[in-house]
Amino acid sequence: MSSPLSPTCGLWEFSLYHYARPGVSDLCLRLQDEHGANVNIVLWTLWLGLRGQLLDAAQLAQAQRKVHAWDQHYILPLRQLRRRLKVEFGTSDDSIEAVRTQIKQAELLAEKHLQRLLEALSDSGEQNAVVHTQMMADNLRVYLHSLAVSENIADSLLKLIIS
Repeated sequence: MSSPLSPTCGLWEFSLYHYARPGVSDLCLRLQDEHGANVNIVLWTLWLGLRGQLLDAAQLAQAQRKVHAWDQHYILPLRQLRRRLKVEFGTSDDSIEAVRTQIKQAELLAEKHLQRLLEALSDSGEQNAVVHTQMMADNLRVYLHSLAVSENIADSLLKLIIS
């Protein structure tokens, strides 16, 4: 396995590493909940840029079509169920928390599959060791612009990822 900071790493490894960095998950969830962003696509745009692949609107649309059904039919229902359990029952009942934990694991596996779908859309050519931070920024902006997200949020996420 390559380093999650390397252009040769896989999307899942890249995502796990960067999503765990301070502030990244909070900002990604804000993009998801307030702007309808797909966090997996957000991370994919950054990963493509890291690999030196520039994203355009047509490729983005293809990716969104490719993952839409999987996201709508499997990931979102699992997320909604997990969140509804927390709202209805809180977190004090250990048996309900065990159920929520299992649902979260299923949600993560479904997201891993979605990332495989996205990864399959990328150029599988050999990657060099150069980190393309400008392409990461450009790719993220292509996606967030399509959602009418302000440049400030994109800049904040980029600072957290690239720093």
